[in-house]
Amino acid sequence: MSETHTIAFTKMNGLGNDFVIIDARDNALSLSGDDVRALAARAHAQTQGCDQLLVIHPPRNSGDAFMQIFNADGGEVEACGNGTRAVAAYLVHKGMAAVKIETLGGILACTATLADRQASAQVSMTLPQIGAPISLHQDLPEALPVNIGNPHAVIFVETGTAGLAAQYGFQLERHKAFPERANINFASLQGDNILRLDTWERGVGLTKACGTGACASAIAAVTQGRCAAGEVIVRPPFNQDDNDMHVLTIDYQPESHVLMRGPVAFEFNGEARL
Repeated sequence: MSETHTIAFTKMNGLGNDFVIIDARDNALSLSGDDVRALAARAHAQTQGCDQLLVIHPPRNSGDAFMQIFNADGGEVEACGNGTRAVAAYLVHKGMAAVKIETLGGILACTATLADRQASAQVSMTLPQIGAPISLHQDLPEALPVNIGNPHAVIFVETGTAGLAAQYGFQLERHKAFPERANINFASLQGDNILRLDTWERGVGLTKACGTGACASAIAAVTQGRCAAGEVIVRPPFNQDDNDMHVLTIDYQPESHVLMRGPVAFEFNGEARL
């Protein structure tokens, strides 16, 4: 953007994974990487920063809207699961019913139920592409590559997912096996079809939750026989006490569907100048 503009936005989060959402359906908007980095910076006085910046555009194909997704580093990416759920809740709040959201990773069917400034939102994700297990580091178990609209690697460990994500995430994101970089997930089994998950997000770093990471990890768990097909409960870092509320529920049936549902919160509306 070459001129100074005032941009209206809505701040939302899905289990602490936070977003600046800009509705550009009526006013065309093009953001540079510098614009995105400025708005996503935690020091930004108006937005208070975010993990991802999401711009809602008019539909390009058969959906109801096109969602452009930027990571905090300014890079445009294909998919954001929690962001899709947040935008679905936003659009339902604006008067839509069921919503089809177009992304670079595919068209995603969504529903949302609103309750004051909270919502429960579900998205039907694209079916995954699953690779062969690969070794990313000599000190770690093999990773399973899973593409759920964006690239992920899932590594299962007994315990210590948070520390491992912090220690290895930056390095593995840039591993030569991932020419476009990847999201790195460390998961552990905490019960029947229950996972603890910590994710190093590509272009962001550690986040309080990652929707596509939860999907990829549930898919990996079912693929490797760690969980049964059907609903897998994923506890993200936002959930520190293993409660039953702050979770993502991933319903995965191979060759059939991947459904993700969980809570979304509206934080505040604001305006920012660029």
